[in-house]
Amino acid sequence: MSPLVDGPTTAALGPEVVEAQALASPPWLGDRRRAAWDAFSALPMPSSHSDEDWRRTDISKLHLEAFSPIEKVDESTVAAMRAQRDRGAPNAVFAVDAPMLAPRIEDSDVLVAQGIIVTTLEEAAIRHPELVQRGLSSVGVGESKFSALWNAMWRGGVFVHVPAGAEALVPVWIAHAASGDDASVFPATVIVLDDGAALTVIDAYASPVGDQAIFSDAVVAISAGRDARIDYCALQQWGAGAWHIALQRAVLGANARLRFFGATLGARLQKAYWETILDGAGAEADICGVAFGDGTQHLDHQSLQAHRAPDTRSDLLLKVAVRDQARSVYSGLIDVEPAAVHADGYVQNRNLLLSHGAKADSVPRLEIRANDVKCGHGATAGHIDSDQRFYLMARGISRDDADSLIVRAFLEDALARAPHRGFADVVAALLVAEIAGQSQTGITEEA
Repeated sequence: MSPLVDGPTTAALGPEVVEAQALASPPWLGDRRRAAWDAFSALPMPSSHSDEDWRRTDISKLHLEAFSPIEKVDESTVAAMRAQRDRGAPNAVFAVDAPMLAPRIEDSDVLVAQGIIVTTLEEAAIRHPELVQRGLSSVGVGESKFSALWNAMWRGGVFVHVPAGAEALVPVWIAHAASGDDASVFPATVIVLDDGAALTVIDAYASPVGDQAIFSDAVVAISAGRDARIDYCALQQWGAGAWHIALQRAVLGANARLRFFGATLGARLQKAYWETILDGAGAEADICGVAFGDGTQHLDHQSLQAHRAPDTRSDLLLKVAVRDQARSVYSGLIDVEPAAVHADGYVQNRNLLLSHGAKADSVPRLEIRANDVKCGHGATAGHIDSDQRFYLMARGISRDDADSLIVRAFLEDALARAPHRGFADVVAALLVAEIAGQSQTGITEEA
């Protein structure tokens, strides 16, 4: 097997650790890890010069050989994430994805009594291999450089399975925690819903406040059977030195329903793929998100709404505010296959530029290969409306307060679509702090 990258490499991120993890895994998973490492070794790093997906996001300063697998997590970070859970969904199961800590699944008795499995992905791979293989089936071991690395390197993880007809009585709040300098983490969330099942999951990613260099390569794989219902929320709050690459993919069976909400606040650079595969007739997906960037943050979202069956519907709204020298990049594709007659899809990205140095790029696209469909897209970028500001100031509101009100109103309609009210309240408080000039990159126990 080849080294991690050309040039010097640490043993911690080299083939030796992959082989050690493969030997510690069930045979099917060990073979998958080895195949993934071979694919990773053969694939070039993405380039803003040659890869369309990466044309507006330059990762030439990301040197993977500088990172080693994480060795510890600051307990204060876990405590801060638990405090967020307590504010947003105090009755939720609290699952910590930190493979160097002892497995930690808290307050799960209610779901266990329903026959719902909430455990680490490593444990599930041993005890429930068929379910895990089903959950991972949508994530090819070599479909990209970073998905191959994730398939080879992930540890720990969280796995949730809801049996047919069961409706989870409480949400599952997952804390993907990291800390330390030059640490690499491979967050893993795999969710399998049988026919008619229902579940709410909140995925939170966080590291301490500061510019410690962290590399996060995350995968979320959701498989929803016929008539299943999944509400999925994500909060990305990495510190200011983090590189975050994420694939969040849901495959929906016939008449399945996804409500997806993502909030992006942290990281030095993020490249997140939000992908929904509407695989069964009548499947529906509502995808929504907010992002706030400041300083020199670079926040890249790329979405896919893949209509593969008749009478499917998808709707995506992403609202972004950027200030200082921050940059937002969005690329969204609605792809309608020939069999997806009567597909209904819409994608829109709205951007608010709060400083003259801030920048937003938006590229929504349609590829339609079926008849009798209804699809559209929209994108806007602009500064605060001077008429709105004047209206508020004429009523005695200061300029700064007027601008804050306008930004909050701009983001509010997207935030109102979050499928879990408590989670929305947590995000709203973070956005209020951001708007007031308090960057929310990283988390503290007071946050």
